[in-house]
Amino acid sequence: MMLRLLLLILRAVTGLAVVGTVSLQSYARLSCHWKWSSKDSFMRMVVFADPQMEGDAKIARLGKRAVVDLAFNDAYMHHIYRSMMAPSWTPLETLSSYLFLGDSSSSSSSSASSSSSTAPTHVSILGDLFSSQWIDDTEFNVRLARYQSIFPDPATTAAAYSRAASQEEDNDVPVLINVTGNHDIGYGYDISQSRLDRWEQVFGKSNFMSSVVIPDLSLVEGSVDSVQRLHLIVLNTMLLDGPSSDESLRSDTWEFLQRASEIKAVHPNDKIVLLTHIPFHKEQGICVDAPDIRVHWDSTIIEQTMLTPNTTDWILEHLKPDFVLNGHDHYGCDVVHIRDQHKQEEAHAQISWSAYPTTPSNLLSGTYSSDSSKIVVREVTQRSMMAEFGGYAGLFEARVSRSSSSSSSSSSSGEQNPEAEVETNGGDSTLSNLEFHYTACGFYNDVQVWTVIVTDLIVAGLWILIALYKVLTSTSQGSHSTPVEAPEKKLKMA
Repeated sequence: MMLRLLLLILRAVTGLAVVGTVSLQSYARLSCHWKWSSKDSFMRMVVFADPQMEGDAKIARLGKRAVVDLAFNDAYMHHIYRSMMAPSWTPLETLSSYLFLGDSSSSSSSSASSSSSTAPTHVSILGDLFSSQWIDDTEFNVRLARYQSIFPDPATTAAAYSRAASQEEDNDVPVLINVTGNHDIGYGYDISQSRLDRWEQVFGKSNFMSSVVIPDLSLVEGSVDSVQRLHLIVLNTMLLDGPSSDESLRSDTWEFLQRASEIKAVHPNDKIVLLTHIPFHKEQGICVDAPDIRVHWDSTIIEQTMLTPNTTDWILEHLKPDFVLNGHDHYGCDVVHIRDQHKQEEAHAQISWSAYPTTPSNLLSGTYSSDSSKIVVREVTQRSMMAEFGGYAGLFEARVSRSSSSSSSSSSSGEQNPEAEVETNGGDSTLSNLEFHYTACGFYNDVQVWTVIVTDLIVAGLWILIALYKVLTSTSQGSHSTPVEAPEKKLKMA
């Protein structure tokens, strides 16, 4: 009776273990979805932040425990990355590819389209790739090899990284975008030309611009003046506030930023998505991190949670981004920056920006346009993908809206805010407006993952022991059984 009860409990635990394992393996397809179909959105970007891979220093500090921990973290992040390359389960699209009626070429085309319907067009990792600002070249190459195995470039089988430092043109959009962070090249105090060169030789330019033509069937083909573009601007925010240990590097970054700020002046209908590492300034209490800057005795920055208010206002006022994505704050944050020119004119105050948590009520109308008094810019600080923070990723989408007053929606889950709608009225209403959408996708933390792994091992071990016990028992019973001899037949004497 006791044995049957134990077997019943083991079967129940086995069922839970199977559910947990399937959930770990298929979480992206089950719980994380693109809002729009691949036919509607012309840009789909999967966003990661702060993997912050460690290495030899942790092994020297913790020994063998660190080896196990590093191996777990590498496998954990690779699983998240691989899963997010095809989030969303689309059974209807998959079924239609098999039931498609038509010629073989059309059928194969439909099948190929279905297989890639959930794949992203871009992948961005928003800084702190691995702690490398204080390591030598040997350890840098070791961590680089691990990084390339965890985050292979989906555009190439050889995991070659785009945007080589020798590349001359900036308008070729890469599939994989690596943004530099403070753990990659250091803050102003740590930054040097050699550290920046080492990073750029592998991951590409720390400041660069890419442009995507916004599809619009309503425009006349060949009309260059009417073409709208979505610009991806990647900015090295460690070289904005100063002074820096190398002021020439900081000057280069500001020159790039000033050139980028001319986009909206020349093409006011273009759109800008800004990718950085250090977030914009917010008042204390809005995000987990409070604004804080620590400086060395020579005034160079040794630690910084946010950009200064002046730098933040300058970027918002002159670069005029339509959406901002960054990392650095491991807990993540979702805010809108609002400038209400009418209120400030009534109060005779200097025009400035204010940040508020993102909610449906404060995602109000207005983007950059000549007749808009209220300007709203959304900034999403991507929560870290490290295990202790829940292995977060983000799905960012952009699509064309044909209506004169489009709705730019944004949703999130887990630690971030609920779905919200925002109206945008940027530029010429006769041209296409864009809708942006963001979804936060949380995985499981390290305790939950280890619980599933340990449970699987225990369950598998118990079933193996039960199988061995049955084999040994049957073998033992067979060896101890006495054979039955056939009775001898008595011969009758004739």
